Amino acid sequence: MDQYHHYIPRFLLRNFAIDKYERIFESNIKQQKKKNRRKAELLQTYDRNKDQLGVYLISRTYGYQNMYKDLNNKDVMHVEERLAKLERRASETIHNIVKASRVENQVVLLRRDLGELRKFLFIMNYRNCQRWSQFTDEKFDSITLSMVKTFMQQHNLQKPKEVWLQNISEILDTPHEEVGNNQKIFSIDREDYKQRMIDCFLIIWQAGENDEFIITSNGFGIFEGVSGNMFGAFPFQYAFHSFYVISPKLVLVLCPTVFRKEVGADELYRFFGGQRSIFENVPHPGATPNYVSTGNSSRSKPKNEHSHSKFDATDPFDLRSRAFDMTLNSMGIERQWNDTFTFSFVKLDSATVHLVNYILLNETKPDLVLTFLSRPYLYKTIAKYHKKVGVQHDFSNLKKKLFIALNRTHKDDLHLRKNIPTGQTYSWNVRETNSES
Repeated sequence: MDQYHHYIPRFLLRNFAIDKYERIFESNIKQQKKKNRRKAELLQTYDRNKDQLGVYLISRTYGYQNMYKDLNNKDVMHVEERLAKLERRASETIHNIVKASRVENQVVLLRRDLGELRKFLFIMNYRNCQRWSQFTDEKFDSITLSMVKTFMQQHNLQKPKEVWLQNISEILDTPHEEVGNNQKIFSIDREDYKQRMIDCFLIIWQAGENDEFIITSNGFGIFEGVSGNMFGAFPFQYAFHSFYVISPKLVLVLCPTVFRKEVGADELYRFFGGQRSIFENVPHPGATPNYVSTGNSSRSKPKNEHSHSKFDATDPFDLRSRAFDMTLNSMGIERQWNDTFTFSFVKLDSATVHLVNYILLNETKPDLVLTFLSRPYLYKTIAKYHKKVGVQHDFSNLKKKLFIALNRTHKDDLHLRKNIPTGQTYSWNVRETNSES
């Protein structure tokens, strides 16, 4: 049986759903009643292939048929079923982050939940349309393709897509801290997991009241950094900041440890010939940890939580992790699943929000599907994008369509205002409706 599989899960898309934000023309005498029935879950999107600005069902957006179908397994949907479990756990964590951001200036996360969140972020990036098609259509450079074929032979796999599917399956089954050492995961993806999900630290950036982040087809995990060919032959990428938009107001950002204030990135910049991050002046506060017990604790731990993989003295990631554990142990502390980390919400100015959206827009592909919350802000975003140096795309058609749509809305507003009875006052309000009912 065919299934529609999302590469951006519905629980994230619901944060952009227009049915949660109902625009109501209401008077000071009588307010319109809320509809009791739940509205269809809808997104405002722009499809570049169709050059179409419209509204689409969340259930049929950002997905493909049978992405995770494994014909070599008796249970062909076993990957999808396990992935759904990870999504449920990650959705609870993200819900808590979004909820806290509305009323607090920080959020507290458990180590266990943070590890699951990182694993989810990696898979979200790994399963996007570009990464998926890279394996299904064999879109590799010659060196990487040779490595993929060698890996296929070693693991008795017949097609590159099976490599992609096995990677996801193994990541799902492996404790977060051990993913980087699982030899059943393709080496390039294994190292990518180490670099981004284990070696980087997490910060949470928050848009201001009048600003919004957007979502693009391939935007989950898009990075700002450097790329090129090492020694003139080997392609490489190094991310200064990897972005994961989780709501119109929040983006999770993963950064190398050099961006911690107490470390400093000057040495890294020199290594890359002086190329600096465009976000270097944005605050990068590390989370504040709270270790709940000492190494002498005898309490039980969840299954697989602290099973350590074989130490590799030649691996810089393993060396740093071992050194950190030794430092903690010298203080009588051992990492536990219920250690907590307090993350501050970093309030961004409008220029920085537009800069994040600029990165997302600049890295889009021809099959772009873009999701946004409000048309006026998207129009402003596109206008500012075109003024930047180094833009890679022309969104003039989208800008024209937004201009026409906004003018049409303005005319409707004027028509309604002309029919207001004398002595009554009305105003446009945007209020959040209960999409969970």
